[in-house]
Amino acid sequence: MKWLTAALLSVAAVLGGLLFFRGNTAEALGGTALDPAPRVTALKMIGDDGQPAVLGGPAEQVRLVFFGFTRCPDVCPLTLGRLSKIYQQLSAKQQSELQVQLVSVDPQHDTPRVLRAYLSNFDSQFRGLTGTPAIAKTAASTFFILNTRTDSGNILHGDQIAVLDRQGRFRRVYNGDSLGDGTLSADLPQLLNNY
Repeated sequence: MKWLTAALLSVAAVLGGLLFFRGNTAEALGGTALDPAPRVTALKMIGDDGQPAVLGGPAEQVRLVFFGFTRCPDVCPLTLGRLSKIYQQLSAKQQSELQVQLVSVDPQHDTPRVLRAYLSNFDSQFRGLTGTPAIAKTAASTFFILNTRTDSGNILHGDQIAVLDRQGRFRRVYNGDSLGDGTLSADLPQLLNNY
């Protein structure tokens, strides 16, 4: 019986050591992790340059995906302004590994040209995606975004920032507070290394 106790204590020590090592090798990330991370099948859309583009699927860059629209009076300009500030704080190498994408929830108004002009107010490297209303709705539901048009014509939507890894998996989601309090900014180097 003593050998069983000794064996169990040895196993517990090894597991404890592994947990300690694992916990100290990577900083804890903010936001909310999706586990398992769903794979986002590439959705055919139109880029802000008027050319065919895709949302999701494998890519060379980690993507921060935000759903919004150019006539948004509050959430969108605040979120894009914060994303621009975070993006400008990255090194040139880190910027080359990251793509910030605005996916329009108002495709009837947000043509490629309108998106390009709007995003140029924040950062010329940010990319806009639009498409048919059906594609926009599919894209929003893929990322668990609820958007509702009010009687006044305004669109209510969230402030979530989705993180897509290079394999096209939806790994994490951050909210607007994570941009304001510095969480996403602090996490980005590790997101770029890990994803």
